[in-house]
Amino acid sequence: MRVIGEAAAVGPARPRLTLPILIVIGALGAIGPVGTDMYLPALPTMASQLTTTAAWTQLTLTAFSVGLALGQLLLGTLSDRLGRRRLLLGGMALLVISAMLCATAPTVQLLILWRIVMGISGAAGIVIGRAIAADLTSGAAAARVFSLLGLIAGIGPILGPLFGGLVLGWAGWRAIFWAILVFAILLLAGTLSLIPETLPQSARHTGGFREFLRTATGILTRRRFLGYALAFWFGFGTMFAYISASPFVVQRILGFSPGQFTLVFACNAVGIVIAGSLSAWLVGRVKASTLAAIGLTAQLVASLTLVTAALTASTQPVIILPALFLITTGAGFIMGNCTALAVAGIGARGTAMALLGCVQFLVAGTVAPLVGLAGETSLVPLAVVTLSCVLIALCGLGYGRAHHSELD
Repeated sequence: MRVIGEAAAVGPARPRLTLPILIVIGALGAIGPVGTDMYLPALPTMASQLTTTAAWTQLTLTAFSVGLALGQLLLGTLSDRLGRRRLLLGGMALLVISAMLCATAPTVQLLILWRIVMGISGAAGIVIGRAIAADLTSGAAAARVFSLLGLIAGIGPILGPLFGGLVLGWAGWRAIFWAILVFAILLLAGTLSLIPETLPQSARHTGGFREFLRTATGILTRRRFLGYALAFWFGFGTMFAYISASPFVVQRILGFSPGQFTLVFACNAVGIVIAGSLSAWLVGRVKASTLAAIGLTAQLVASLTLVTAALTASTQPVIILPALFLITTGAGFIMGNCTALAVAGIGARGTAMALLGCVQFLVAGTVAPLVGLAGETSLVPLAVVTLSCVLIALCGLGYGRAHHSELD
């Protein structure tokens, strides 16, 4: 059995990470935002047409997030044992089926069930896609690739609400899931035609649940993984707190219309793309951990601005909107670099990616209700949650830097 702390030795026949493969992996990583952001505008309509409450339709979001978390933990680990390609193909095939079932669900209860299945199947694309990228890269190249993947996936939050709103107005909420089905078919076709098997038989792990626990424990007790993972999880938590609170902050507190909110949301998502592009260009010139520190510093400034605005009861867009933009822009520097730093040197990359992804969505599921504790018109919960997440992430980054040499 290979030592956890060592990367797998890969023979000379290792596939190359070409641009088409990178684009497919990036599209696989967009399953999360596509599966949530596209149908956010449709939630009120869904509640009306399914004869249910807003709380029940909100559970369809929770169900998808739970499926993503559990699916990444299960499928990422299995991919270390069974290989990447077959599991990824199976996941994309199931994603096609689950999208069709969501589009035709007659009740909200069945929709929730199929959304769980959609989350589990979609998790295959996210976690196995990341594992494939980690199989084919290392060092500074890995940090560059993960920044580019974040850039590609960041297009989802930009186009998702806009496209979802157009489809909703044109053909109704069920058409949104038919559009997701088309996206899933394209992912299946891209995987089938372009994605190779990147984990040779000789590098695969064996053993059952006990071996998984040993492997996962070995990864979680590696101080450099834990440090950079904390920065990854809570840097993302800061951004997800913004995502969860932004409809209320922008519309209820700032008084913007739904159309103006969509524009603000898209502009802030552009910040992720800009930061991801800049980060990918700077890797190799600037240390990966330094780039992550820049991102966390931006989020710290943003959270302190929100705290100040909350304490002074300020509702000036000129103060709050730049802070929200800094949160998303900072995430563009954090996510890719901390991913590469966390998994560097780990042989069981699928399990490592599964742990990163599972806890990522557990953190997201935790912060989402917290930012609404004081109602729809208070900035205090968002300010407190973002500042708390940033401080934990900064501690994690410092801990990781103290126990891990820089990427080459």
